[in-house]
Amino acid sequence: MRQNTNQHQPLPLFTASICSLIQLDRSSDTPLYQQISDKIREAILSGQLAEGIRLPTERALASALQVNRTTVMNAYNQLAADGLVEGHVGRGTLVKRSQFNYLDDNYDENGPSWLFGLPTTEREILGPDARMLSELASVGDDIISLAAGTPAIELLPAEMLNAIFAEGLVRARQSALGYCPVEGLLSLRRDIAMRMRNRGVAVDAQHILILSGSTQGIGLVGRFLLNPGDEVVVEVPTYLGAIQTFRALGARVIGVPTDSDGMRVDLLETILARHRPRLIYTLPTFQNPTGVVMSPERRRRLLLLARRYQTPILEDDPYSEVYFEGKQPQPLKSLDTHSQVIYLSTFSKILAPGLRVAWLAAPEPMIERLTLHKQIFDLNTNALGQWTVSEILQRDSLIDNHLAKLRHYYQNKRDLMLQAIRTHLRDAVRVNPPGGGFHLWCRLQGDVRARALLREATREHVAFVIGEPFHVDGGGQQHFRLGFAFPEEEKIEEGVRRIGVALRHLQARRLQREEHPPLHVEHIPMV
Repeated sequence: MRQNTNQHQPLPLFTASICSLIQLDRSSDTPLYQQISDKIREAILSGQLAEGIRLPTERALASALQVNRTTVMNAYNQLAADGLVEGHVGRGTLVKRSQFNYLDDNYDENGPSWLFGLPTTEREILGPDARMLSELASVGDDIISLAAGTPAIELLPAEMLNAIFAEGLVRARQSALGYCPVEGLLSLRRDIAMRMRNRGVAVDAQHILILSGSTQGIGLVGRFLLNPGDEVVVEVPTYLGAIQTFRALGARVIGVPTDSDGMRVDLLETILARHRPRLIYTLPTFQNPTGVVMSPERRRRLLLLARRYQTPILEDDPYSEVYFEGKQPQPLKSLDTHSQVIYLSTFSKILAPGLRVAWLAAPEPMIERLTLHKQIFDLNTNALGQWTVSEILQRDSLIDNHLAKLRHYYQNKRDLMLQAIRTHLRDAVRVNPPGGGFHLWCRLQGDVRARALLREATREHVAFVIGEPFHVDGGGQQHFRLGFAFPEEEKIEEGVRRIGVALRHLQARRLQREEHPPLHVEHIPMV
């Protein structure tokens, strides 16, 4: 009997499981071998394919995908060249590098098996690019990140907060440093209600629930309205955090396309009639990632459809204070006469994300129920952050001057990035200048894919966010998002220049491959 010399054998992965990760688009201009390579690369980098796992043979995978064996061979060769897989005579092609390692000498094969069961559900919720997106938003000093959607460090109001603390913190130590009501400090809820009334929304303090960030609000509303298997309608593309939250709650997320006027409400009615979703989620003002503002006519039509089909709307409005031209857009909720809209906003974009203060406005009975839900998971939003925001809002000139400075600063950075794109990317990228917000939504022309450009861009020490994670329909391959709010001005110019260099390198290599295609050579399978 042949003795097993390696007690930690790679865990088997059937060809069918691999195929479920690879959805080929045969109408795409991207070669099939490149599509196969890209999908396996995603699975390796996300941890779906752990180090030591044996990939199917070229012949088996080719048969399952209904492609030529040479196509799979070229895909495996590319992965090997990137250091992600390696061939072993008699053992086949094995995953070489991943976030999980089944061949670690310290791993006890009879040990904590639950540890390796956790990532599957996590990946389904967060998507295969979750780890990459987190890393891109927090890269080191050697890489220019245009990926983050966070405020500029120089606009975080440290001096303002220092003055407020010095003036009133000792006097207000109980309300600022003690426990506070689950629904939030009454003073802050009154301040927010007054600001919302100034924008045409008829609310009082009892209609306001203070939150520890907008994502908590999405989760609370989702838990309140959704059961596993229920359907939620979102824009395509939309905020990644909302997609992840709804999926974490077991909901099925359905996408409605957007254009320059926002959500295509002409397509929404068919979805509402056919699926009867439990919730519509929208960012109608300076939408993330597109920056689009929904037109007044579509807003009215959306409210009409929501009322007709008795579907509540969750309006997420983090950017409306960050407008660059004209007047501040009115919230969708200001047009709501039948309590169809649940309104969500945050102080993270205009004051400081570290304060962790957001709010939700809804009918009083819903606020009462959501408060009970919040108490279970959170008890209360931090009192110091609430007290601080309330003190700022009560000083009209202080907040107004800060917002005016903020708008001017971000508008200049937007214009700087647009000029850099015109200079360094020219006709290779199409972008519609947003009237506010933090981002530019870019579309690559021709058949260049954003994922391939990102790989090349990281070699030039610049990063951005690809478009696919913002889509629930598999789209976005040629889109990417650039954030202009966070990076310093000189890094905006240099970062876009580096993307231009990366794009030219990518185009040159693609042209070289077209002129000199890879040799199609049959060889003995590594099995």
